[in-house]
Amino acid sequence: MLFTELFNSVQRFINERLFKTQKEGDRTDFDAIIEEYGDMVYRIALSHTLDRQYSEDVFQEVFLKLFKNQHKIKDEQHLKHWLIRTAINMSISHNRRVKQVESNIDECADYEDEASFRELKLITEELPDKFRSVILLCLFEGYTEKEAAKILHIREGTIKSRLYRARQLLKKALEE
Repeated sequence: MLFTELFNSVQRFINERLFKTQKEGDRTDFDAIIEEYGDMVYRIALSHTLDRQYSEDVFQEVFLKLFKNQHKIKDEQHLKHWLIRTAINMSISHNRRVKQVESNIDECADYEDEASFRELKLITEELPDKFRSVILLCLFEGYTEKEAAKILHIREGTIKSRLYRARQLLKKALEE
């Protein structure tokens, strides 16, 4: 399973390099965070990069950044918002660096639900980043417009208009 491999890879790196100065209890807490939010971070990265390998890179970068900045996290709600925002930002940054993202659906055949991946791929590849983020949070992750506005640091009205515009773009793309 892909997620298990990613989890083990990040966990192994942390155990070997970063936890030399940490207490044993901290390691258990961090493992639980990766286990609870890892799938969400991977889905966000995959929806933005449209490539499994790049998504794995973003996944690892997000959790390494979390480890380095864990002292800044206030509570669990802040943690979840921080992970979402960081995953989106790192994915967008990665796309800028790469310039052209190639995605081969056959390469992603081991994704847990291929039909969901195809649907996700169709939706995300047709939309600009600002619409993609809103669609991902509100439709796929189940956040309310108010919660999405807080996560993305934009007004709720902006979220509503982007959702409306994104739906129009998707409808138009599906009609063609």
